[in-house]
Amino acid sequence: MSQVFKGEITNNVVELNLQAAATNIGTPTVAYDGTNNGEIAAQVMGDITSSSGFYFDGTLKGLVIGTSCTSIGSNAFYFCQNLKGSLVIPDSVTSIANGAFYYCSGFNGSLTIGNSVTSIGDLAFSLCSGFNGSLVIPDSVTIIGRRSFFNCTGFTGSLTIGNSVTTIGDFAFQGCSGFTGSLTIGNSVTSIGTSAFRDCGNLGGSLVIPDSVTSIGNYCFQGCSSINTCTINSGNLLNSSFRDQTSLTTLVIYDVTSIQWRVWRGCNNMASVYINVPASKWQGQQGLHIASSTYNIYVHPDYIAGYDAAWRTAQYVNAGVTISTWTNYPNIP
Repeated sequence: MSQVFKGEITNNVVELNLQAAATNIGTPTVAYDGTNNGEIAAQVMGDITSSSGFYFDGTLKGLVIGTSCTSIGSNAFYFCQNLKGSLVIPDSVTSIANGAFYYCSGFNGSLTIGNSVTSIGDLAFSLCSGFNGSLVIPDSVTIIGRRSFFNCTGFTGSLTIGNSVTTIGDFAFQGCSGFTGSLTIGNSVTSIGTSAFRDCGNLGGSLVIPDSVTSIGNYCFQGCSSINTCTINSGNLLNSSFRDQTSLTTLVIYDVTSIQWRVWRGCNNMASVYINVPASKWQGQQGLHIASSTYNIYVHPDYIAGYDAAWRTAQYVNAGVTISTWTNYPNIP
């Protein structure tokens, strides 16, 4: 440890007092060989990498990430399948690299991501199926990588995407079927990747796609069967992006760029669709291929002329569906 010498002058003699230097290096990362903090199996001061001694160690049971850690490297805790309890990423950490906690499937508590993390890498928490409770991606995060939470089936609450996230990678939350609360997407997201929320069946309530979004990937929300109201304010909607949302009853479409194939196919409990885009935005067919023959379509008066028999045929809109003007635009009844 470095030292500081403090000089004091007495009768023209300099007296040196040896003092420990003031430091703020934080606490170490500690892994235990038993639950409830048993014997210490390993500990590391500073950042954690795949060579820090935790990689593929199936004997570890408990884990406390220390405040001396500023980054968790690629595959740092890869395949540590017997870790238990909750996992807290402290505020000292700024990045979680690819595969950092890949296949750490033994956790049986919550996951807390600190308020300094700016990026979550590809596969970072993939197959960590034991987490429970809600998950909050803090406002500090800007990128959520591909398959970062793929098949993390244990979460039981809501999912909140922070307001600084710009990119949600392909398959990021696919298969996270345990969520029972709402999905909130921050207002800086521009890209939602292929199958990003596919088969997150219990995410429910109202879903709002913010104005910032420019692209919604193929199959992005397919199988999110508990969403009842969906408002889409912008974006290029790719193939089957909202397919099979079986609880969806109300759909509101604002200034989207284009609508591709089968976007809402299989949303068979639809009651009302409100559309504020010209018919030319529907680039693909079967966008509203819905089994129900009784739902209503309301179109902004400026665009009603394009929603004719040819459009109805192309989108597989049933003959019994009523298409009328959205007379109280922009308000939703």
